[in-house]
Amino acid sequence: MKKYLWIALLLASAAAGAQQRYPTGLLFDPAGYEKVPVKAVVAKGTTLPRKVSYEEYCPPVMNQEDYSTCVAFATTYYLRSILQSITGKPALFSPSYTYEKIKSPDDLACLKGARLADALYLLKKTGALPYDAFPYPNCGMPEGELDPQASPHRIGDVIRLFGEKAPAAYRIATMKKALSEGYPVVIGMETPFSFFITRDVWELAPGEVPSAAPGHALCVVGYDDDRFGGAFRVINSWGSGWADKGYCWVRYKDLARFVREAFQAFPEIVQPVKGSMRLLTADGKRMETTRTDAQTGGFYRASESFGSGTKFKLYVSNSQQVYVYALGTDSTGHINRLFPDRDGVSALLGRNTTVVYPSETRSIVLDQTPGTDYLIVLFSQKELNINEIMTRLQSEKGSVSERLQKVTGPVAARYESDQPVFETDGKQAIVPLVVAIRHL
Repeated sequence: MKKYLWIALLLASAAAGAQQRYPTGLLFDPAGYEKVPVKAVVAKGTTLPRKVSYEEYCPPVMNQEDYSTCVAFATTYYLRSILQSITGKPALFSPSYTYEKIKSPDDLACLKGARLADALYLLKKTGALPYDAFPYPNCGMPEGELDPQASPHRIGDVIRLFGEKAPAAYRIATMKKALSEGYPVVIGMETPFSFFITRDVWELAPGEVPSAAPGHALCVVGYDDDRFGGAFRVINSWGSGWADKGYCWVRYKDLARFVREAFQAFPEIVQPVKGSMRLLTADGKRMETTRTDAQTGGFYRASESFGSGTKFKLYVSNSQQVYVYALGTDSTGHINRLFPDRDGVSALLGRNTTVVYPSETRSIVLDQTPGTDYLIVLFSQKELNINEIMTRLQSEKGSVSERLQKVTGPVAARYESDQPVFETDGKQAIVPLVVAIRHL
């Protein structure tokens, strides 16, 4: 019976919207997507709010009309405008400018579509142009003299949320975590026919599966665990006559099935940050620490000594968006990179994040080299060339604290005395936390 009711609804909706054509325009790029640094896996037990919404910051819903410009709308008109409303004086940004910058040279009619990663990297490197400087629709390359107007409106960075083969549960959890960090998310998903006739919530037609459906870019502006069994809130570029005045709900499970790309963008801002590190042994016991002295900044020493074979994990937490890097060294002087643990993982963490090294299921194990082991965590407002820093730390002369000070410069931060925790007003470029462990 439910199937027949759905078919009747489908036919009625199709008839009602027969005169309306909804264009898309997303070009999927699996190889390019995988090249974007991925969001780090967060520690288990992270508590998220049941509901997040950025609708109050959204610009008026627009219609991309007959052009394949959904990528520019999702990234620039919606995402970038929302970021501006959240962090400063509200402003609108031009989807036409973005599309003209990233489209194929032979796309004279703005009908061939574009890639999400291209648009987001344009926002990072070139910026977003104020809407009034190049209103929509405007299918023709803007003069280069407009670029200086875009540069003040660059975003800070962009990361992807998961890989192509990520399971549904991880996709849902990671998107919710990203949304809880203060800003919306941009996605690229396949849109079967049922999506075009959505009302308040997208209802899949029987038998619809991800396949060769058109690719469409959307901006996700919230979620609600109590709506439709859990759903994401999406704003579209098909005008206010589509769905719920241009918005719709998409159930968690449905979005997880049909989404192929998801990105998180961060504004270029400097703000106060609180950071910390914890060391937990294999049985969950905290390694107690004390600060060595006020002259050595964020240097702490484990209160106990530990023998070879001791297993423990490193937990790093931050209160606001910040780049985090973790290094390790011992009596040999060799510097090891701990976090990000591999190339392709972003060091940028959103607000209220905790990461664990090496993972929830693995531990650091003290080797057979006695002496003093050091765990070094660097918190930075800007992305660092961590390989260059490792080379400098290894080549400089002096103690670990002396070498580190040459790299970071003077540190203006407030440190706690009994545990590796700091607070800063955000003006400090790099803040280190270091724990020394006596290794028997």
